[in-house]
Amino acid sequence: MALEKQIARLSKMLVEADEITFEEAQNRLRAMTLEVVVGGHTSSPAAHCAILTAISIGRRTFIGGVRVVGALDQPLKAALPFASDTLRNAVAEAGAIEFDGVPSQRLIFGTLPSHQSTDGFHVWWNGWQAGADNEIQPSDDGRNPLSGIAGAALGVGLAFQALRNSPQLASEIDLWPIGADGKIPAFEDVWLPAAAWIVGLGNLGQAYLWSLSALPYSTPADVSLLLQDCDRVSEENWATSVLVRDENYGSNKTKIAEEWALRKGFSVRRVDRFLGATDRLDGLDPRLAFSGVDSIEARKIMDRIGFDCIIDAGLGRRANDFDRFRITAFDQERSIAKHFAGQSDAEAPDEVPDQKAYQELEKGIGQCGTVKIAGTSVAAAFVSAAAAACAVARSIAITSGCPIPLNEVRRLSEANSRTAPAVIVSSRGLGHAGKPVII
Repeated sequence: MALEKQIARLSKMLVEADEITFEEAQNRLRAMTLEVVVGGHTSSPAAHCAILTAISIGRRTFIGGVRVVGALDQPLKAALPFASDTLRNAVAEAGAIEFDGVPSQRLIFGTLPSHQSTDGFHVWWNGWQAGADNEIQPSDDGRNPLSGIAGAALGVGLAFQALRNSPQLASEIDLWPIGADGKIPAFEDVWLPAAAWIVGLGNLGQAYLWSLSALPYSTPADVSLLLQDCDRVSEENWATSVLVRDENYGSNKTKIAEEWALRKGFSVRRVDRFLGATDRLDGLDPRLAFSGVDSIEARKIMDRIGFDCIIDAGLGRRANDFDRFRITAFDQERSIAKHFAGQSDAEAPDEVPDQKAYQELEKGIGQCGTVKIAGTSVAAAFVSAAAAACAVARSIAITSGCPIPLNEVRRLSEANSRTAPAVIVSSRGLGHAGKPVII
């Protein structure tokens, strides 16, 4: 059989969870389609970010395609750097297509007329909260784009899990868990981060950049980003990384991230190599870092660089925990190296697993290729999108001097998260780029 590299990591999830062959997994994924329905009350930044996120990550999960119907003839309100100025053109730019027949699943945004079917998962947003439900839930006026991104991620995840016979009726997330003072600021009252160093531009790093670029900065040029990674884009990155397109294969991951950030208007620098143990911050380098690496050793190195604050996300790696993520904040008093002390990176397998699917795969692509696939982590773009929205919200809270939980662990398939006590993380040296510009 031929292994379709673009969807290999998604196929691996189905192979491990459902004990099917890679060919069966690929056929199942190719048959999955998604319809995005745009109803009333969707003319807001949160709504448009939700719709565009659902398309951009949905087409990497529903491989048969994502189509969009409904109220598309409206000016684009998202701050995401799409070239289009209307929602209709933006959804095409995001990758929506036409396909025949009944979709496998539907996501509904906004309100629908009473005569129209409401079958599907309804995505909603409300302040710093977001979710998806099989029943209609009210949304607010949609000023916060991060809640739209998080809601779309949960909606795509619910729809995907429903097709896998993993029934779940609702999912929600709180991007701003209540701190010790019990106060949650309105989106228009927070301060946005002025600079960030993104280490690792794979699925998590690109998702960080997607959420950061959705923020309505008054002057994007005042925002300084340093993008660091040494890897190039491969076909395997397509299904997991929100910015990857077919024409990007072979390009530096930093390059496609830089192009997106420049379209937003950010000030950008690239570093096309791994972070080194002898690296140190210099001059006006960003003091806030987003960790998008999956290596424990790389995280330990970050502790020596001199960052004032590190926001680290960790994702599940296997079919039984792929929808799990962790968000942890570190500062000068709370060391990321100490947090991961005694831990090391898991060793990759050196032989073909004793499982029918891998034995069949070996016949098609050989031993070396099969061992490589066996050691690759399972990943889905909707998990990275949800984790990144949460991480960027944490950076806003830190910049605004508000308490955050140092650590949060949650699964998209569970209603509640586990959080550590809320504390003030030092924002010394971080600066801010003003308050959001409310459209």
